[in-house]
Amino acid sequence: MALRRSETLVEIEGVNGDMVTISGPGQGREGFELLEGGLQDVYDIPFTTIYTQHAFEQGATYNGMRIERRTPLIKVLGSATERQSWKVVDERWAELWSPLADTKLWVEDEDSRRHLLIRQLEHMRVDMQWDPNGEQKAEIETPGVSGNPWWWEPSVFDVWTSTTDTTGVDEYGDPKIEYGTVTVSNPTPYPIWLRWRLQDGPAPGVKWTLPDFSWGNKAFGRAVQDADRVLHMPELIANEHVDIDTDDLAKRPQVVSTLDTQIYLRMEGKTFKYPLPPRLDPVEVPVAVSGAPAGVGVRVECPRPWPRPWGQRR
Repeated sequence: MALRRSETLVEIEGVNGDMVTISGPGQGREGFELLEGGLQDVYDIPFTTIYTQHAFEQGATYNGMRIERRTPLIKVLGSATERQSWKVVDERWAELWSPLADTKLWVEDEDSRRHLLIRQLEHMRVDMQWDPNGEQKAEIETPGVSGNPWWWEPSVFDVWTSTTDTTGVDEYGDPKIEYGTVTVSNPTPYPIWLRWRLQDGPAPGVKWTLPDFSWGNKAFGRAVQDADRVLHMPELIANEHVDIDTDDLAKRPQVVSTLDTQIYLRMEGKTFKYPLPPRLDPVEVPVAVSGAPAGVGVRVECPRPWPRPWGQRR
């Protein structure tokens, strides 16, 4: 059922898979209600700008922006229900959280449903001003940390599958190539980095070509030269599928083989450089494959990280 325009649903999806409502339709049903001021450091993306100044400079020079971690604080009133005592409710809340795994804070309104990943930063605090066993309720504070500070919606995918056999050579002795397109987009106010999945065939020799357009990005001083930049991927061995995360700050290698080969050595120093710019409407970009049987495909993933729990959608 769609939410009314005045409602916001706030839920906690625990590390144990349990889901509880803390605000909005159904709040209090499981014994939890969000307190006034009970969500802190969860709204806008935390960032600091970096400026440097030489000895005689008038003012300062901008040198970048750093996205910081969040340190959310969640405060709820835990109360006994018709079926559960305060102790059971309290224990259930504790089981939702861990310092070693992510809990999801879900926020849903009539336009979106997004989640923030939170881990427990410190021990919980319970207001012991009154006896919670006697009152059968108490205020619970849970300090959290979001090393990944974005609000996430499901990624958007597109797939292209080859329809012809490109093994061997054509009548002129040149490699056969099939061309296609996939659609990419970015409605968010920040750049996003594409993720690719390349499919291989049962025999070696498949070679993919993927776009890495600059989109006017001046980071490398090649906005014009790289307007139509593509990367020719190395020849794959048999049944070697490839996962690519183009993010230059990713915590894993940019290109990973499903056969655990050292494919980065075969990249010959070539890397993906450019993200999709903010507010990019859906657009088709080219892909190509050679040396492949019909039916191999490529999948592109457009992540959807948002700086806020709602809004900002173009």
